[in-house]
Amino acid sequence: MAVRPCGLGATIRFVTTTMLIMVGLIGMAACPAAVASQAWDSEPTPSVLVDSLSTSGGPSFTEDESGVPANDDGGVRTHGSLITDEPCIDSGCLSCNGTGCNACRKDAIFDPFSGPCHDKKACWIGRADALLLWRNSPPGGQLVDGDPLVPGSGLSAAGMESTPAAGPRFSIFRVNNCTGHAIEATYLRAANFRSLRPLGLIDVPYALTPPGIYNNAGLSFDTANADLGARVQSFEFNRHHCLTQCVRFLAGFRWIEWQEQFAMQTYLGGAEADYFQTNCFNDLYGGQIGLDANLLATRWVRFDSVVKAGAYYNVGSQTSQYTTGGSTSAVSISDSPLSGAFAGEVGLTGVIPLTCCLDIRLGYFGLWLSGIAQPTRQLAYQQLTPGQPTVGTINANGGVLLQGVSLGLEGRW
Repeated sequence: MAVRPCGLGATIRFVTTTMLIMVGLIGMAACPAAVASQAWDSEPTPSVLVDSLSTSGGPSFTEDESGVPANDDGGVRTHGSLITDEPCIDSGCLSCNGTGCNACRKDAIFDPFSGPCHDKKACWIGRADALLLWRNSPPGGQLVDGDPLVPGSGLSAAGMESTPAAGPRFSIFRVNNCTGHAIEATYLRAANFRSLRPLGLIDVPYALTPPGIYNNAGLSFDTANADLGARVQSFEFNRHHCLTQCVRFLAGFRWIEWQEQFAMQTYLGGAEADYFQTNCFNDLYGGQIGLDANLLATRWVRFDSVVKAGAYYNVGSQTSQYTTGGSTSAVSISDSPLSGAFAGEVGLTGVIPLTCCLDIRLGYFGLWLSGIAQPTRQLAYQQLTPGQPTVGTINANGGVLLQGVSLGLEGRW
């Protein structure tokens, strides 16, 4: 088909004009300082530092007289100034090969606040915290009846409040500086939750509340000492997947061990009479999911939060022992799986920088376990009498809430 001369000429003029405009734009972009000098014949304008995500609409930063990057409002660039709901990685980050990632990724919740380490994008995060935890009272009803005229003179499981327990928590993170994803390993332990309840002399003898401990109803005594102790430890391995700049989804494996022991020694006429002891172990194995989020970040402080929940396979056991008159009767029951258990954890931590790569951490920690075996839930279901056949069972209808404070350090390298 022949092309009309007027159409061909218009096409040539359009292509020529477009090429000239493109050449001019490229030339202006290549020499902005020279153009400014020719136009105003004055000092060059400050250089423009483009943020790593400017190719996708991110903010730009200029350099003030001190050489510190500043945003459009004149404020110094900080970790908190870049927190948005955008993905952790820019769509224009094309060369994330281990050496170019520092230049193409926005700040994320694992990054330092600001300062010399701000641009280093730490690959490893280490945390060491000291925990101080309290537990709630164990489940169960009345164990010992006292003087009906003296309220509170007996003993109930709900009245055995424990002293706090202390222990460490260690965490290590390996962060992918290109994607913002990470892997985490955490171990914690808190031991010696302790409740000591002495039962002193009263006007009437104490008596075991029916059906009695280990179905030994009708036993009476003058005084007694009750003791409840517990400990917890946990190890978890999680994969953190970056959802936004401030939120990560986590999923992983977790093991939790909860051990609890109840013991009571009774005295009659000043001599030892009866001794009761039940020890329960719970080994929980399962998976969990959760969210790890940064709620606020400024140059001086940031607030991190975490919530986790999981379903667990409980390998449980209980051992009960009754001693009276020099004779002992015992039973041991284990079951695998004992039951399906649940564990949930929440945490809120404030982080304050000490140096560019070292922070101090202060926060709240809470852990809830349910579907576990606890001693005070076993006492009424055993039949232990010296010289008679023993009958033992185990149930997992207990639960415990642990909560307290954490204090520690975070380092990045």
